Amino acid sequence: MILDTDIGTDVDDALALALALNSPEIELLAVTTVHFDPLLRACIAAKMLRTWGREAIPVAAGWADRFDGSAANEATINQAAVLSPDDPQPCGDGIQLLIETIKSYPGEVVLVPIGPLSNIATVFAAEPGLTEMVKEIVIMGGTFHTERKVEYNIASDPAAAAYVLDLPVTKTLVPLDVTLRCRYRPQRHAQLQQAGTASTRLMGELIRAWQAARDQIEPILHDPLAVAVTFAPDLVKLEPKRVKVYTIPEDDHPVGECVEIAGEPNASVAVDVDGERFEDLFAQRLIAGP
Repeated sequence: MILDTDIGTDVDDALALALALNSPEIELLAVTTVHFDPLLRACIAAKMLRTWGREAIPVAAGWADRFDGSAANEATINQAAVLSPDDPQPCGDGIQLLIETIKSYPGEVVLVPIGPLSNIATVFAAEPGLTEMVKEIVIMGGTFHTERKVEYNIASDPAAAAYVLDLPVTKTLVPLDVTLRCRYRPQRHAQLQQAGTASTRLMGELIRAWQAARDQIEPILHDPLAVAVTFAPDLVKLEPKRVKVYTIPEDDHPVGECVEIAGEPNASVAVDVDGERFEDLFAQRLIAGP
């Protein structure tokens, strides 16, 4: 797996990275960061990897702007509050890291973008032949049957999302419709605090930094569900759909809206989830780290 993340704004990215690190089914090859200030985001990921004793996993900052070169919207990276001067400083180019890692493991890599799709679109635009070398792309993004018409990851770079969804690669889309049903309950957090390991202490700090900035108590497990689907696909019900992303406003459709249209399916879309089973799995894995 390569995890591509906008870690630092919503805490579910950090929770997703923790799940990947604590899941023996996953061989995490690299972490790349995306969206506004990707280098600061990479520092947070690198601190997590060091805490887990997994510093050999490379981390690199990717694309800060949108796929079309326009500036991304500014975002608050609240979890930078956990960083100290002694923490590792990642270097290198996230786009090159993605390309080189995919080429090193042809046919084996599952890409898991849990932020805007700017890096992923940029990689395949630069190296179209990589479509034959990637096993699957599992995307957290989109919304179809919620009160919201747009979801943050897709709406942050609609052109990138439209480009990626049309790639000739096996794709799974885990939308807001199902992720909103998966929560990190307060009683689970009590178990995390009692564990008292280096990783659980850091996760507690990251959650508190997010809570202070967002005035929220209970994280929603959007991104961790996408990670879990890579090794436990039976957690969700999948249906093949052709998904269109609006890149310009049309009629009542805002930029970034995802809709199902007629035609050859371009993704398997999660339409239901065993939320209780996933919440149990996630909570058990979160406290399993070093």
